[in-house]
Amino acid sequence: MKKYFLGNHRYMSYFGFLALVLLFGIEIYYASPYAASWDQVDFAFALDRYDLLAMQPHFPGYPYFVLGGMLVHSFVANPAKALSVFNVMMLASASVPIFLLATQYSSKEKAWIVTVLVQSASYVVLICLQPMSDGAALAVLWWYLWAIERAKTRLSWHAQLLSLFVFSLLLGIRLSYAPFALAFAFVWYEDWRKYRRISRLLLFICFAAIFQSIWIIGVAMTEGGLMSFIKLAFSFTNGHFQEWGGTAATDQQSLWERTSYFLFHNMVWIGLSSRTFVLLTIYIALFVWAFYSVRRFSFPRWLLICIFMYGIWALFAQNIEKPRHALPIVHFLLFYGWLRFLDRGMPAYKKLFALAVLVIQLVVGTWNLREQALHLPAAYQLAYDLQQRKERFVLYTWEEARVLEYLRVTFPYEQALHFSFFLQHQTNYPHAKIYITDHVVKGFQSQGVSLTGHLRKIKTYDSSKLADPVYGKITLYEWKD
Repeated sequence: MKKYFLGNHRYMSYFGFLALVLLFGIEIYYASPYAASWDQVDFAFALDRYDLLAMQPHFPGYPYFVLGGMLVHSFVANPAKALSVFNVMMLASASVPIFLLATQYSSKEKAWIVTVLVQSASYVVLICLQPMSDGAALAVLWWYLWAIERAKTRLSWHAQLLSLFVFSLLLGIRLSYAPFALAFAFVWYEDWRKYRRISRLLLFICFAAIFQSIWIIGVAMTEGGLMSFIKLAFSFTNGHFQEWGGTAATDQQSLWERTSYFLFHNMVWIGLSSRTFVLLTIYIALFVWAFYSVRRFSFPRWLLICIFMYGIWALFAQNIEKPRHALPIVHFLLFYGWLRFLDRGMPAYKKLFALAVLVIQLVVGTWNLREQALHLPAAYQLAYDLQQRKERFVLYTWEEARVLEYLRVTFPYEQALHFSFFLQHQTNYPHAKIYITDHVVKGFQSQGVSLTGHLRKIKTYDSSKLADPVYGKITLYEWKD
């Protein structure tokens, strides 16, 4: 006699596959058509002309991501949407390594459930459908983790070369995932235990350098040679860590404040919960149950250590104002948590709970995707509003200037990072209104400038703060002398 639906392994596989098809269909439909931030504009411009010196895109070039976007751009006219669609295609492919890795620690039935629940994570889906490299990088990261597990198990030449090659693709899409290179230490330790040959390990290191050099030399050649590329690398790295990168080196917060914000705000409230109390409650209950009911759970130590090291990197070397840097940790937590929750048997109530979470994630995710795709970003609203004004004016912005450049607005605007520049430059417009955005105001205030009595609020432009926590809200002010 056939088992009922939740107890039929074959039907669960069909259900998992159809759920993934539905998910990626929704993602394709709501792929973001907007380049609403500085980095997104960099990538969109790169599809028409690849030039690192012109920040198209910025260092290190992201060549494999841009190449993928160019291929999709050949049949998707909007460059921003082309990049978003490419991310969807890559994320869809990541279902394979997620499933294969899950089968290493559970049954195929559980692997289907885990794959669907990880792939439908609301916040991850939202961010990965933007014209940024996060989606493609997260997908290749899963392929890399699968390749590492395979190489560690087999220790064959072709398995290890495959992992090295996939890692080169990963860094050619997103260099900030470099801490995951630590996984090779575990592979090579096992290789040394079995073969005891230094020459073999040196060859692997040589192949690693060769694979990485493919994209590094390729990008360097487009910028006039290797030396020019190295100079650009030092300049960008210095700026990232010492000036505008939002790293711990330039943060005014204490270590405790920064850590708690990263863990509880970025990872839990945003990453896992998408700022919804329903998902927050669900995942608190899930992890409490998983750790309370399953005291012993077999899971690879190398993967735990790699995720922990990436977390340290994201905490200190990335901008914690942008929760998207925690995407790999969020995906891993979901992967680990659901595997552990389903470890000791899978009765009907667990399947029903998983189904309910899937439905909630799909509803929350679809709503957020719809908001992102169908509502103008705040920077677009600002541009279109000012474009219709007939009076003489000039606008001073922070990073919004890059979006204005992308939209090809015809009114005068300038990026004002320093108050002294602003005071000097505005004298060029003696009979025009002077508009500034709230990000310029905050920048001036951080420089110790008192703006009391000089500002009159004009209008606030709102879009999704979940999709863009920095520029999801822009307030326009008029400057008064």
